[in-house]
Amino acid sequence: MNNQSSSFELLHDSVQKWIWRQGWTSLKDIQENSIPVVLRRDADVIISAATAGGKTEAAFLPILSHVLSNPSEGFDVLYVSPLKALINDQYRRLLDMTSGTDVEVTPWHGDIDASRKVKALKKPSGILIITPESLESFLINRNTAVKTAFGGLKYIVIDELHAFIGNERGKQLQSLLSRIELITGNKPPRIAMSATFSNYDKVKSFLRPDGLFPCEIPSQGNGNHETRILVKEYIQQLDKDVDGEIADEIYTKLRGSNNLVFANSRVTAEGYAVRLSDRCEEECVPNEFRVHHGSLSKIERESVEQELQRGETPITALCTSTLELGVDIGKVKSIAQIGVANSVSGLRQRLGRSGRRDEPSILRVFSIENEESSGWLYDLRTNLVQNIAVIELLREKLYEEPAVHKSHLSTLIQQILSLVASFSGFYPKEGWEILCNRGAFKNITPKVFMDLLKSMGKQGLLSQLNTGEIIIGKEGERLLRRLDFYTAFVAPVDYDVISSDDGKRIGMIQSLPEVKQMIILAGKRWVVCRVDETTKNIYVSRIKSGGGISFSSEIPEVDELITLKMRDIYMSDEVYPYLDKASESHLELLKAREYFIKNELNMKFYAGKSLFTWAGAKINRTIALMCTLRVHKDVDYNHLMIFGMSPKHISDILSQPKPSGEELAALVSREDKEKQKYDHFLSEDLLNHEYASTYLNVDKAWEELQKISSKLGSEEFCNDEDMDIPTDYDEPYEEIEDEAYEEYEQVSGEGDYEGIYDFRHIRDISNVIKYETLSEPLNTKILGYIQGADLGCHVEIGAMFPYAPDHAMPINLLLTKGNKQVAILLVHLSKVKRYSVQETEALCTENGVEVRKFYFECDNEKDYVIERIRKAFE
Repeated sequence: MNNQSSSFELLHDSVQKWIWRQGWTSLKDIQENSIPVVLRRDADVIISAATAGGKTEAAFLPILSHVLSNPSEGFDVLYVSPLKALINDQYRRLLDMTSGTDVEVTPWHGDIDASRKVKALKKPSGILIITPESLESFLINRNTAVKTAFGGLKYIVIDELHAFIGNERGKQLQSLLSRIELITGNKPPRIAMSATFSNYDKVKSFLRPDGLFPCEIPSQGNGNHETRILVKEYIQQLDKDVDGEIADEIYTKLRGSNNLVFANSRVTAEGYAVRLSDRCEEECVPNEFRVHHGSLSKIERESVEQELQRGETPITALCTSTLELGVDIGKVKSIAQIGVANSVSGLRQRLGRSGRRDEPSILRVFSIENEESSGWLYDLRTNLVQNIAVIELLREKLYEEPAVHKSHLSTLIQQILSLVASFSGFYPKEGWEILCNRGAFKNITPKVFMDLLKSMGKQGLLSQLNTGEIIIGKEGERLLRRLDFYTAFVAPVDYDVISSDDGKRIGMIQSLPEVKQMIILAGKRWVVCRVDETTKNIYVSRIKSGGGISFSSEIPEVDELITLKMRDIYMSDEVYPYLDKASESHLELLKAREYFIKNELNMKFYAGKSLFTWAGAKINRTIALMCTLRVHKDVDYNHLMIFGMSPKHISDILSQPKPSGEELAALVSREDKEKQKYDHFLSEDLLNHEYASTYLNVDKAWEELQKISSKLGSEEFCNDEDMDIPTDYDEPYEEIEDEAYEEYEQVSGEGDYEGIYDFRHIRDISNVIKYETLSEPLNTKILGYIQGADLGCHVEIGAMFPYAPDHAMPINLLLTKGNKQVAILLVHLSKVKRYSVQETEALCTENGVEVRKFYFECDNEKDYVIERIRKAFE
């Protein structure tokens, strides 16, 4: 150790000897800066650095030094980790660090023998490593041992803090720690190890909600770690196998080394794993490709982790977020991302898995667009631009803000039941003091707490004695007896898949298959031999070909931070050197920017009825519900824009009082609001409160509408000369209603429409006087093309909504197959106004009709039209 390290001299002799045995010549900056702060024990500490940045040593070198110098009764350190696999890793590391000392290290989770736990409780000492679920069980089932075990704690350590923030497990952990401190009367400093954040104020409040301790964040130093990035854009077209191209790239570039390839779903991970396995078999080479996700059995997952860790043969794992966290997987050369990156913090975690031992971190992003079905999403190359946005935010070290504002009423139900089980009961005021006022649920008022107790009482979870004391109810007893009570999150209903050949458990799927059905799991193909619905066991055998994938998944919402960065990228002319030139990814970005500029999509209405906000999913959801509440119009939204919303709608919303989150939440169906484990026990008012706190942001949405309203009428917002939009374009269409009714009734003899735009009342274009020149001759020509052709669907020529404005482009072909409809727009840009196409696209989207837009200018027009019709439903 060099003479410049003052922190090294602060450590216990045994710890110094361990450092010498590692052959270190110096401490890392994060270790040098953390040691004195942790040793002082007068503040909470957030040790933040990249994966493999030395965080564990930064925390435990000083912790072990203090424990060795100050022995006491009970556990010295309570170390909470989010994963059992991570506990096993850290157990091995801490055993090595404590070798030659008297410090005990005890892992505690569901796979640890009960006898070992009993032995540890007889004489608790040293370090206890545990999951939140096992800690919950400890407080309920071993409540008499809590004070003895944790009364002398010197430190509480939380590993992977970012994995807890904003979710139910995190709120559960907060509550458990506050309850332990309340029982023991001991408030040890909390040491959190985490990836980097850009705003630490909310992180500090999450680490200790009562704010009684100051919180310090030691500097991690000026890292100059090299990162190499490559982004390749792939365009999905008819008769083009993009997945095959990406699989070929993975096979060619990643074979021969250890890599992680992240996918956004288990379906994608399994699909690529089996493709690559097939490729290896075709090439007669060893299969280096594995799959890793939460629906695989523990044995399957650990097998992949151990292969990566040993490094004896090269392995590339196709995985989901299961390998984001710090499970030791050894040296990984590179990271790949298939599809769009939805989170800056998630990509940061993934990238941190490579580049150990002074080697560069390598990231490949395979970005995919769908030309055939994405419409303006394709024109804007939104997936490519979102990937660039996430990478640029990562480079700028700007991450999504932690979500610490949620109510977490589902977890509060669990904690109320847990508290009753621990103490046999409590009085309402006492329960609120423990769990809310002095506990983790500080944003829960006494009224909301009492309403929750009443709701739980009606559901039979709780009962109340004549004395006023709250005790467990019959339904509550049933829940407490369930093995999954200790988990605060929703566990999907799984069916175990078991190999008929050797009885080995392969993994789980979420739907019950038929016998002889072929499935894909663990990167292999199987056929279902037998289904036992009673035990939920599915018995399978290996097959060589075929198979499908069946997993439920939920796409994470894209944060406003990313969408605003996307808008900046469209408006910028910056060149990004990591865009692959061979695949012309930089040219695809150029096309997207041209489309953005041409349509002036910076905070403006597109086709008059769709609003680009660039505000993220939460704000757009809130605005959409405001439109439903105040204008009585349902509109769709995504993270970029709101469909079917006009300037007048905004004016009408702002002319009325700002609604509350609960008013808006009341518009959402109960089924869509019940997101968390115990939400079904909430009354309607409490469920609205929960939904509003989690999924809506009324204040920011209102500000967004006011900002948009201020632009209405300004030159920046309305100038669109090249589009030649009529002056009455944004006016309501009431002026033509009577004419449209009369005209339709003359043709069909029908009336009594159920909505302004109703596809059951599509009319033939030849009877609409206002459509001129291009439409009728073109549709007559198309009619001649398709006569006698076997098209596989019902076709209408020249369809249009009865109340469509007279400047909208007609739908050349409306295709119907079963309950699905597809509109084909054959566009000739020299003859059709751009706003006309956009208006029709907006109407189709509003009415649930998919749009295919093609440029009608080719030699073989007949074959072209017939091919488009036949492939429209693919």
